[in-house]
Amino acid sequence: MKRTIAQMVTGSAAALAVLAGTQIAAAPAQARTACPIQPYGLIGDYWRAMGGENSWFGCATRTEYTPPNFLHGRKQTFEHGQIAWSPDQGSNMIVAAFDKNGVAVFRWGPTNPFNYDYFVVDFGPGTPEIRAPFKGGPRTQGRAEGHGHTLYSFSVRGCDYGFLQITRSCRQGWTIPVSVKV
Repeated sequence: MKRTIAQMVTGSAAALAVLAGTQIAAAPAQARTACPIQPYGLIGDYWRAMGGENSWFGCATRTEYTPPNFLHGRKQTFEHGQIAWSPDQGSNMIVAAFDKNGVAVFRWGPTNPFNYDYFVVDFGPGTPEIRAPFKGGPRTQGRAEGHGHTLYSFSVRGCDYGFLQITRSCRQGWTIPVSVKV
């Protein structure tokens, strides 16, 4: 009896498949169309490594540009953040800010050939700027977060301790700032 039922079910399924033809195939998932502005260079490499158009950044909203008051480097704005190449702080130094579920995330690195005892991160909102030293962890990269719904503008600089850790030296200066609104 079990064998007969199994044969009937298998036969019925095969008959339905023949009658239905190609309509039994699932509809393809709707993929997001390619972004009209395609990032390139180190900014594009970082964007693609983070997931490209499906990343937290989304699509670029303008082409790369050299930020005002900076001789070196490039910056690009995306739907949900910014990415900048800031070579004065390392030949491949990328700084990035994006909105991750209502949290402003700021990432930086690598600072090679430079490495530091600690990083100082400028992040707002508002005035005065908050300067928070990040000690410990990797000496060539890092991450910070901002909580609260506002516009954040992040910048970082690497610093080394001087004599008896009383003085400090931050020789390469501040990175190009990147912003995100959450």
